[in-house]
Amino acid sequence: MDSNMINTGYTAGASYEKTPNVSVDASEKADSSFADMMSEKYLLSPKDMTLTEYKLYFHDKINSLYTHPSQKRLNWFIDITDAAYRRMQNDPAYEQRVLNFLAKAKSTNYGSHVPRFALIHIDDTWEKCYGYTFGTQDDERARRAAQKRRMEAERAKKARRKKLLKEYLQKKAQAKRLQDKLLNQRITNQKLEHVRLLKSWNEDRQRIQASRAYEANLFMLCRRELQLESEPPYHF
Repeated sequence: MDSNMINTGYTAGASYEKTPNVSVDASEKADSSFADMMSEKYLLSPKDMTLTEYKLYFHDKINSLYTHPSQKRLNWFIDITDAAYRRMQNDPAYEQRVLNFLAKAKSTNYGSHVPRFALIHIDDTWEKCYGYTFGTQDDERARRAAQKRRMEAERAKKARRKKLLKEYLQKKAQAKRLQDKLLNQRITNQKLEHVRLLKSWNEDRQRIQASRAYEANLFMLCRRELQLESEPPYHF
């Protein structure tokens, strides 16, 4: 690959962010960026760097730019000519214009239409610069993940309906058992009441029959006595 071509390597599993600095002790910084080291060495003056040092310095600036998450698997290729490096090294305004352009490109939200590759060519004049994307990512993993989420949601929905149906059937069976219990209790009470009324009616009927029999016997005795009184005395 041409030394002026920057392949960001921003693919799945690769990070596009600059590694944060980690302090080792009070006198030394581990993992310091090349830009920081160059800035300290040359007192923030890229003009004092060699072309190779400036290229590393500028690459570090590019790698520190924010990249939108939708570009996670987008392969970036940034081609910068030596003439462009020399102009940016000596023209801070042009350097900032290029960085702004790259920052805008890398922060673009592609949504669900992410290209496979993006190429940007930077030259010593803005008229010579260009950029384009090509290819379309076949985001099979995203589709599978979305399909999996839909299937899980559908299974959860079916499980919920099954649970609600089970609870409904249980409550319905419980209500029927209670209804049957109350109905049986009502029938039992009605039978007991019927038996009680029948017993009471039989007892009343027996009392009436006994009273009538007594009255009949009493009437016969009275009649017998009257007959005896009306008969003439019997003489021997």
